[in-house]
Amino acid sequence: MTDIFAFLSRGRSIHPFCAKVKRDPLQTECTDDRSSVALCNLIRHESPLPRQYQNFDSLAHVPTGEEAYYGGSVSLADHCPYIQEFTWRSRNVVVRGSQCQFEDNNPKPEKNFALESYGAESKCFDHSEHMWEERSCRQTREWQHWGSGCYKYKCEKGRLHIVIANYSYPCFYAGQSLNVQLMAGGWLHKGAVICPSCKEMCNEEFEQRGERCKVSEDSPPLSFYPKDELKCGSKAAVHLVNSLLLAIAVSLMAAGRLDR
Repeated sequence: MTDIFAFLSRGRSIHPFCAKVKRDPLQTECTDDRSSVALCNLIRHESPLPRQYQNFDSLAHVPTGEEAYYGGSVSLADHCPYIQEFTWRSRNVVVRGSQCQFEDNNPKPEKNFALESYGAESKCFDHSEHMWEERSCRQTREWQHWGSGCYKYKCEKGRLHIVIANYSYPCFYAGQSLNVQLMAGGWLHKGAVICPSCKEMCNEEFEQRGERCKVSEDSPPLSFYPKDELKCGSKAAVHLVNSLLLAIAVSLMAAGRLDR
Protein backbone atom coordinates (compact mmCIF):
# COMPACT_ATOMS: atom_id res chain seq x y z
CA MET A 1 0.00 0.00 0.00
CA THR A 2 1.19 3.52 -0.77
CA ASP A 3 1.06 6.76 1.20
CA ILE A 4 -2.40 7.46 -0.26
CA PHE A 5 -3.84 4.63 1.81
CA ALA A 6 -1.92 5.83 4.87
CA PHE A 7 -3.49 9.28 4.53
CA LEU A 8 -6.95 7.76 4.11
CA SER A 9 -6.59 5.50 7.12
CA ARG A 10 -5.75 8.53 9.29
CA GLY A 11 -8.75 10.47 8.00
CA ARG A 12 -6.58 13.16 6.40
CA SER A 13 -7.27 14.92 3.12
CA ILE A 14 -5.47 13.31 0.19
CA HIS A 15 -6.22 16.00 -2.40
CA PRO A 16 -5.33 16.21 -5.22
CA PHE A 17 -5.54 12.42 -4.94
CA CYS A 18 -8.97 10.90 -4.42
CA ALA A 19 -10.91 7.75 -3.59
CA LYS A 20 -14.31 8.10 -5.31
CA VAL A 21 -14.91 5.53 -8.02
CA LYS A 22 -15.98 7.08 -11.33
CA ARG A 23 -19.45 5.66 -11.88
CA ASP A 24 -23.03 6.63 -12.68
CA PRO A 25 -24.36 8.86 -11.32
CA LEU A 26 -21.23 11.00 -11.47
CA GLN A 27 -20.18 12.60 -8.19
CA THR A 28 -17.94 15.61 -8.73
CA GLU A 29 -15.50 17.37 -6.40
CA CYS A 30 -13.59 20.67 -6.41
CA THR A 31 -9.95 21.18 -7.32
CA ASP A 32 -7.75 22.25 -4.41
CA ASP A 33 -7.78 25.90 -5.50
CA ARG A 34 -11.55 25.75 -6.12
CA SER A 35 -11.02 26.92 -9.69
CA SER A 36 -12.90 24.03 -11.25
CA VAL A 37 -15.46 21.29 -10.81
CA ALA A 38 -13.53 18.02 -11.11
CA LEU A 39 -13.89 14.24 -11.26
CA CYS A 40 -11.85 11.52 -9.58
CA ASN A 41 -10.24 9.35 -12.29
CA LEU A 42 -10.49 6.18 -10.17
CA ILE A 43 -11.82 3.41 -12.44
CA ARG A 44 -12.08 -0.37 -12.63
CA HIS A 45 -9.42 -1.96 -14.83
CA GLU A 46 -9.90 -5.19 -16.78
CA SER A 47 -7.31 -7.06 -14.71
CA PRO A 48 -5.78 -6.59 -11.24
CA LEU A 49 -3.12 -3.89 -11.09
CA PRO A 50 0.47 -4.78 -10.16
CA ARG A 51 0.86 -4.98 -6.40
CA GLN A 52 2.88 -1.75 -6.20
CA TYR A 53 -0.02 0.17 -7.81
CA GLN A 54 -2.73 -1.15 -5.51
CA ASN A 55 -3.70 1.66 -3.15
CA PHE A 56 -6.83 0.51 -1.34
CA ASP A 57 -7.89 -2.11 1.18
CA SER A 58 -11.51 -1.06 0.76
CA LEU A 59 -13.55 1.26 -1.44
CA ALA A 60 -17.12 2.52 -1.24
CA HIS A 61 -19.44 0.69 -3.66
CA VAL A 62 -16.77 -1.93 -4.48
CA PRO A 63 -17.26 -5.58 -3.39
CA THR A 64 -14.69 -6.88 -0.92
CA GLY A 65 -11.86 -8.64 -2.72
CA GLU A 66 -12.09 -6.59 -5.92
CA GLU A 67 -10.07 -3.58 -4.78
CA ALA A 68 -7.01 -4.71 -6.77
CA TYR A 69 -8.86 -3.92 -10.01
CA TYR A 70 -9.23 -0.24 -9.10
CA GLY A 71 -6.77 2.55 -9.74
CA GLY A 72 -6.32 5.84 -11.55
CA SER A 73 -6.86 5.89 -15.29
CA VAL A 74 -3.44 7.48 -16.00
CA SER A 75 -0.62 4.93 -16.13
CA LEU A 76 2.05 7.67 -16.12
CA ALA A 77 0.85 8.56 -12.60
CA ASP A 78 1.40 4.94 -11.50
CA HIS A 79 -2.38 4.58 -11.42
CA CYS A 80 -2.64 6.90 -8.41
CA PRO A 81 -6.17 8.34 -8.71
CA TYR A 82 -6.44 12.12 -8.69
CA ILE A 83 -9.09 14.74 -9.45
CA GLN A 84 -9.17 16.24 -12.94
CA GLU A 85 -10.99 18.97 -14.76
CA PHE A 86 -13.27 17.59 -17.46
CA THR A 87 -15.69 18.52 -20.23
CA TRP A 88 -19.35 17.74 -20.71
CA ARG A 89 -20.07 16.12 -24.06
CA SER A 90 -23.16 15.42 -26.13
CA ARG A 91 -22.80 12.91 -28.96
CA ASN A 92 -19.03 13.20 -28.60
CA VAL A 93 -19.13 16.98 -29.07
CA VAL A 94 -17.82 19.21 -26.26
CA VAL A 95 -20.68 21.23 -24.78
CA ARG A 96 -18.85 23.07 -22.00
CA GLY A 97 -15.93 22.85 -19.61
CA SER A 98 -15.71 22.72 -15.83
CA GLN A 99 -13.54 25.77 -15.03
CA CYS A 100 -15.53 28.22 -12.90
CA GLN A 101 -14.01 31.43 -14.30
CA PHE A 102 -15.46 31.12 -17.81
CA GLU A 103 -19.02 32.33 -18.41
CA ASP A 104 -19.25 30.10 -21.48
CA ASN A 105 -19.28 27.12 -19.11
CA ASN A 106 -22.67 28.10 -17.68
CA PRO A 107 -25.17 25.28 -18.21
CA LYS A 108 -28.27 26.04 -20.23
CA PRO A 109 -31.10 27.33 -17.99
CA GLU A 110 -33.19 24.18 -18.49
CA LYS A 111 -30.23 22.06 -17.34
CA ASN A 112 -28.99 24.26 -14.50
CA PHE A 113 -30.42 22.02 -11.80
CA ALA A 114 -28.03 23.24 -9.06
CA LEU A 115 -28.46 26.94 -9.93
CA GLU A 116 -24.78 27.37 -10.80
CA SER A 117 -23.15 30.57 -12.01
CA TYR A 118 -19.83 30.53 -13.88
CA GLY A 119 -17.76 33.69 -14.32
CA ALA A 120 -14.72 35.68 -13.21
CA GLU A 121 -16.02 35.97 -9.62
CA SER A 122 -16.98 32.30 -9.23
CA LYS A 123 -15.34 29.42 -7.38
CA CYS A 124 -16.18 25.75 -6.84
CA PHE A 125 -18.13 24.76 -3.72
CA ASP A 126 -19.11 21.31 -2.52
CA HIS A 127 -22.68 20.09 -2.37
CA SER A 128 -24.08 17.87 0.36
CA GLU A 129 -24.18 14.09 -0.04
CA HIS A 130 -27.74 14.28 -1.36
CA MET A 131 -28.61 14.80 -5.01
CA TRP A 132 -30.21 18.03 -6.07
CA GLU A 133 -33.79 17.66 -7.22
CA GLU A 134 -36.27 19.70 -9.21
CA ARG A 135 -40.02 19.65 -8.61
CA SER A 136 -42.96 20.86 -10.61
CA CYS A 137 -46.63 20.32 -9.88
CA ARG A 138 -46.54 17.20 -12.04
CA GLN A 139 -43.16 15.58 -11.51
CA THR A 140 -39.92 15.33 -9.54
CA ARG A 141 -36.56 14.67 -11.14
CA GLU A 142 -33.02 14.12 -9.93
CA TRP A 143 -30.05 14.86 -12.16
CA GLN A 144 -27.48 12.17 -12.82
CA HIS A 145 -24.49 14.01 -11.45
CA TRP A 146 -23.90 16.12 -8.38
CA GLY A 147 -21.28 16.76 -5.72
CA SER A 148 -19.99 20.27 -6.45
CA GLY A 149 -20.77 23.37 -8.48
CA CYS A 150 -19.53 26.83 -9.43
CA TYR A 151 -21.05 29.87 -7.71
CA LYS A 152 -20.25 33.53 -7.31
CA TYR A 153 -19.15 34.60 -3.85
CA LYS A 154 -18.29 37.77 -1.98
CA CYS A 155 -16.56 38.73 1.24
CA GLU A 156 -18.63 41.21 3.25
CA LYS A 157 -19.11 42.22 6.88
CA GLY A 158 -16.61 39.69 8.15
CA ARG A 159 -18.22 36.71 6.44
CA LEU A 160 -18.12 34.65 3.28
CA HIS A 161 -21.32 34.97 1.24
CA ILE A 162 -22.18 32.44 -1.48
CA VAL A 163 -24.48 33.81 -4.18
CA ILE A 164 -27.12 31.36 -5.41
CA ALA A 165 -29.72 32.49 -7.97
CA ASN A 166 -28.99 36.14 -7.06
CA TYR A 167 -29.60 35.47 -3.35
CA SER A 168 -26.70 36.03 -0.95
CA TYR A 169 -26.24 33.23 1.60
CA PRO A 170 -23.88 34.18 4.47
CA CYS A 171 -21.73 31.41 5.96
CA PHE A 172 -21.40 31.30 9.74
CA TYR A 173 -18.94 28.39 10.09
CA ALA A 174 -16.92 25.98 7.94
CA GLY A 175 -18.97 22.93 7.02
CA GLN A 176 -22.31 24.71 7.37
CA SER A 177 -24.91 23.33 4.97
CA LEU A 178 -26.76 26.08 3.11
CA ASN A 179 -30.13 24.57 2.30
CA VAL A 180 -31.45 25.89 -1.00
CA GLN A 181 -35.11 25.82 -2.03
CA LEU A 182 -35.73 28.28 -4.85
CA MET A 183 -37.97 28.60 -7.89
CA ALA A 184 -36.28 29.02 -11.28
CA GLY A 185 -37.52 28.27 -14.77
CA GLY A 186 -40.83 26.94 -13.49
CA TRP A 187 -39.16 24.35 -11.23
CA LEU A 188 -38.52 24.27 -7.50
CA HIS A 189 -34.81 23.53 -7.04
CA LYS A 190 -33.79 21.79 -3.79
CA GLY A 191 -30.26 21.05 -2.66
CA ALA A 192 -27.47 22.23 -0.39
CA VAL A 193 -24.10 23.97 -0.72
CA ILE A 194 -21.39 23.46 1.91
CA CYS A 195 -19.53 26.48 3.31
CA PRO A 196 -15.73 26.39 3.35
CA SER A 197 -13.94 28.45 5.97
CA CYS A 198 -14.06 32.22 5.74
CA LYS A 199 -10.26 32.38 6.03
CA GLU A 200 -9.78 30.11 3.02
CA MET A 201 -11.94 32.27 0.76
CA CYS A 202 -11.74 35.79 2.21
CA ASN A 203 -8.66 36.21 4.39
CA GLU A 204 -6.50 37.83 1.69
CA GLU A 205 -9.25 40.20 0.55
CA PHE A 206 -10.14 41.19 4.10
CA GLU A 207 -6.49 41.88 4.98
CA GLN A 208 -6.20 44.25 2.02
CA ARG A 209 -9.19 46.17 3.39
CA GLY A 210 -8.00 46.11 6.99
CA GLU A 211 -10.76 43.69 7.97
CA ARG A 212 -10.85 40.13 9.23
CA CYS A 213 -13.15 37.11 9.31
CA LYS A 214 -15.56 37.02 12.21
CA VAL A 215 -15.37 34.09 14.60
CA SER A 216 -17.55 31.10 13.83
CA GLU A 217 -20.97 30.99 15.40
CA ASP A 218 -24.16 28.96 15.21
CA SER A 219 -26.13 29.43 12.02
CA PRO A 220 -29.39 31.38 12.24
CA PRO A 221 -32.79 29.67 12.01
CA LEU A 222 -33.83 28.32 8.61
CA SER A 223 -36.27 31.20 8.23
CA PHE A 224 -33.25 33.52 7.92
CA TYR A 225 -32.57 32.24 4.39
CA PRO A 226 -34.85 32.61 1.34
CA LYS A 227 -37.22 29.71 0.75
CA ASP A 228 -39.72 29.35 -2.07
CA GLU A 229 -42.73 27.05 -2.08
CA LEU A 230 -44.26 25.20 -5.00
CA LYS A 231 -47.77 26.56 -5.56
CA CYS A 232 -50.09 23.95 -6.99
CA GLY A 233 -52.89 21.62 -5.90
CA SER A 234 -56.21 22.88 -4.51
CA LYS A 235 -55.25 26.56 -4.26
CA ALA A 236 -54.13 26.66 -7.87
CA ALA A 237 -57.29 24.85 -8.94
CA VAL A 238 -59.53 27.27 -7.03
CA HIS A 239 -57.76 30.21 -8.65
CA LEU A 240 -58.25 28.66 -12.10
CA VAL A 241 -61.95 27.98 -11.50
CA ASN A 242 -62.52 31.51 -10.23
CA SER A 243 -60.79 32.93 -13.30
CA LEU A 244 -62.96 30.81 -15.61
CA LEU A 245 -66.18 31.80 -13.81
CA LEU A 246 -65.22 35.46 -14.04
CA ALA A 247 -64.54 35.12 -17.77
CA ILE A 248 -67.91 33.39 -18.31
CA ALA A 249 -69.75 36.09 -16.34
CA VAL A 250 -68.12 38.85 -18.37
CA SER A 251 -69.07 37.06 -21.61
CA LEU A 252 -72.71 36.67 -20.52
CA MET A 253 -72.95 40.33 -19.53
CA ALA A 254 -71.55 41.37 -22.90
CA ALA A 255 -74.01 39.08 -24.72
CA GLY A 256 -76.92 40.57 -22.71
CA ARG A 257 -75.98 44.09 -23.78
CA LEU A 258 -75.89 43.01 -27.44
CA ASP A 259 -79.41 41.47 -27.20
CA ARG A 260 -80.79 44.79 -26.07
